[in-house]
Amino acid sequence: MQRPYHFILYDLIGEVFCVRLLQPRIEDRQMDEFGAELARLIDEENCRKMVLNLGPAEPECLISVFLAKLINLQRRLEGMNGALTLAHASDYTRNIFRIAGIERFFHFYPDQNSAVQALNPPA
Repeated sequence: MQRPYHFILYDLIGEVFCVRLLQPRIEDRQMDEFGAELARLIDEENCRKMVLNLGPAEPECLISVFLAKLINLQRRLEGMNGALTLAHASDYTRNIFRIAGIERFFHFYPDQNSAVQALNPPA
């Protein structure tokens, strides 16, 4: 029996895991659990390509710990010849990544469909 996820919900489109936050706010004390759920997608669900939807509701957890989890996720997926893309990031959210100096490490797309297409280019 599959364990439930408390912070994320995902759909599978082909080989791409399309992930969204169940709530826009994740408390500091919950960040390790959030990171563990993302890791479970890789370890238990064999996720190699992921679109993380950061909208339409503004995430209220764009703190350094959250951003570090995304960097670790990105590195882990790339180390497995996978990829992470970010979708539905508002200008405010993109600015947080820019201020933190990490925007260049991520690929942003206006919506989930374009992010999925980027991960599954036509042959």
